Amino acid sequence: MPSDEVTALIEIAIRERTVLRVRYRTTDGHEEMHTIEPLAIRFNQAGHRVLWCWARDGGHIEQFLWDGIESAVATGETFPLRPWSDPEAESQV
Repeated sequence: MPSDEVTALIEIAIRERTVLRVRYRTTDGHEEMHTIEPLAIRFNQAGHRVLWCWARDGGHIEQFLWDGIESAVATGETFPLRPWSDPEAESQV
């Protein structure tokens, strides 16, 4: 789970559209580094807190389980507003 400082950094990055480098631990324990454009913090249908983002590595919208985020660093780069819709919200309509 991210520290309070990392949580604050992610919240600011969402608001200011700042690119982040995130260290993430998968559910099977593998550590990964991702360059992301953070979009929103939500709860998914299973009740898990997740970070929705544009994953630059994969070129698609992705969600990261909040508990798997170990660290984040702002790159100093900003990104343009990316049109997206929250798939979890759409499925509840």
